[in-house]
Amino acid sequence: MGTYYRDAQHLYEIYGYFMERVLSDEKIGPKMAKAGIIIRFIYTDPESEITIDLKNPPTKPGLAGSYYLGPCDLKEDVWSKQAADFSHSFWHGLENPVAAVTRGKVKQGGKITAMMKLLPVVKPAFQMFPVILKEMGYENLILKKG
Repeated sequence: MGTYYRDAQHLYEIYGYFMERVLSDEKIGPKMAKAGIIIRFIYTDPESEITIDLKNPPTKPGLAGSYYLGPCDLKEDVWSKQAADFSHSFWHGLENPVAAVTRGKVKQGGKITAMMKLLPVVKPAFQMFPVILKEMGYENLILKKG
């Protein structure tokens, strides 16, 4: 098991809340939706996956896209496989995703360039992630820079 998540349900609790905030954010959400792709994140430690659908109309009003916690039937355009701990650190703005791919920490496939174009779009979410952890009572999971 990884350092930050007790199990897949714990990860889904945090990332579900986070996805709601990101996809409903008036600056981030619409820019993400312009990507028009389906992204699947496959995590290890704990084994889990999250799919973000930016291609089809959102299933919830007020969101710029849909997200699915756990396996789903959608066919992704791009996928990324990584340790859940790496993702946790990434959303704190502490990881370089391009370097992580070259070092083998992250494996990807499909329309990788489309996903890379989302990096500058989601950058404001780096400030959001520690805030949502605090709101959820998980201050102990907030990482400090340096």
